[in-house]
Amino acid sequence: MNNLLQLLAQTAARFPDKTAVACREEAYTFQECLSLAARLGKSLSRALSEKGIRGKNHPIPVFVNRDAGTVIAFLAVLFTGNMYVALDPEMPADKLAAILSELSLPGGADGDIPAPAALSSGAFPETLGQAGFDGVCLSLADADAESLSVPDTPADAPVYMVYTSGSTGHPKGVVKSHGAVLAFVRNFVSCFGMKPEEIIGNQTPLFFDASAKDLALMLYTGATLEILPSELFILPVTLIRYMNEKKVTTICWVPSALAVVTQLNTFKEVLPETLKRVFFVGEVFPIKQLRKWMETLPELEYINLYGSTEQSGICCFARLTPADLEAETLPVGRPMTGNTVLLRGENGWITEPGVTGEIMTASEALAIGYFKDPEKTAAAFPVLPLPDGTPCRFLKTGDLARYDEEGRLHFVSRSDTQIKHMGRRIELGEIEAIAAKLPEIARCCCLYNTRKKQIILFAERVPGCETTGRELRTALKSKLAEYMVPAKVEVVEPLPQNANGKIHRQALKERFFSE
Repeated sequence: MNNLLQLLAQTAARFPDKTAVACREEAYTFQECLSLAARLGKSLSRALSEKGIRGKNHPIPVFVNRDAGTVIAFLAVLFTGNMYVALDPEMPADKLAAILSELSLPGGADGDIPAPAALSSGAFPETLGQAGFDGVCLSLADADAESLSVPDTPADAPVYMVYTSGSTGHPKGVVKSHGAVLAFVRNFVSCFGMKPEEIIGNQTPLFFDASAKDLALMLYTGATLEILPSELFILPVTLIRYMNEKKVTTICWVPSALAVVTQLNTFKEVLPETLKRVFFVGEVFPIKQLRKWMETLPELEYINLYGSTEQSGICCFARLTPADLEAETLPVGRPMTGNTVLLRGENGWITEPGVTGEIMTASEALAIGYFKDPEKTAAAFPVLPLPDGTPCRFLKTGDLARYDEEGRLHFVSRSDTQIKHMGRRIELGEIEAIAAKLPEIARCCCLYNTRKKQIILFAERVPGCETTGRELRTALKSKLAEYMVPAKVEVVEPLPQNANGKIHRQALKERFFSE
């Protein structure tokens, strides 16, 4: 098996009438996914041909709605031998224009052809015209009467591209291969033993990379992917009741989404009835919020995952126990099957506990690289000697971590949040971890104002708390070294978040650090 469509065909043969993907009342069986994607792929293939597009491996934009039909659109692109590019339909027109320009395809004598076609499960964004798009727009309603056959796409061919958030500059397109996704999902299932009976409750928007993990698990195992309506995440009681109705067994959410459930005392009104496993990934989970989950629902399995956009899925995991709640930070654990994960410092590989280094990963699941940027790809994916001297292609994650005494990795911070302040090297993530333990703080993030050379902590208080920022800063003085105490604690309620539910750090910088 070389590609995801061959995987879909295999799973559809095993479970033709089983629900593959659903959202509210919309649902498709595995056979319907295969058939409808093949027909929409036929329409797309014809549209590309009429535009003079030949060959394969081209990027085709798909505007993501939070519905089951978006998954069909992704699969339809794969039927044409091309890769899909999941885009947020609500992005600003100027940002969309820049991305569409980058997605131009090689044409004939007239030069490149700007993004000749786009797909959506339904309506297209109004900004599409403002962004200068004049290609063909296809939706599920345009599915052809004829079908394409499952292509024999090689494993090293690109399957999809996802853009990073661009919070620190121009967003980068990261290209993944069919083989990388297949390698990840095989290893993941071998570690966690997921079955066809699973119902996966998706939280992550489908234009974020983390959602590709949910999709791959659905295709590989025959599990049902239940896309949870986004508006329910601000109504956690209704959300849990909806999950009970849909019989969700597994979730993989960002910690911010999980924390909202406990911050609003949801479990006093309703408890998950079918949930068995809680994965979380993407940011640090405040220990006091995780404690509420684990004490209320001790029978559930809690797994902290670690990964990077530049690889398919995740590379490290830690099954957590109540004992882990007593540490300063939660472990991200040990490498998943099929992954090599090492720490590297200025003088080479780090093996001793307590020493901070950059996480370096190697596996078949690494991305192909950055779209149209070979220099950045070479810098991010260096070939380095393993401890035994064997050369190996690694990913420089940009994440700093250290080993504990048991050999498990603990995330410290991003390398770009390591600062030099008052002559000391400081990890802003360590300040966040300590501040998050204060009972008054629901969520927080720490940023450095380079112009004023000040550490600023932005905090969202627990509901009903009236503690001031000055009082929070005073509380931190007894818990932090003097040089790590923030110059100011800004109470911001609510803290801004991006579409993935993470704290939107760039928005805070633009609001508070402007000239």
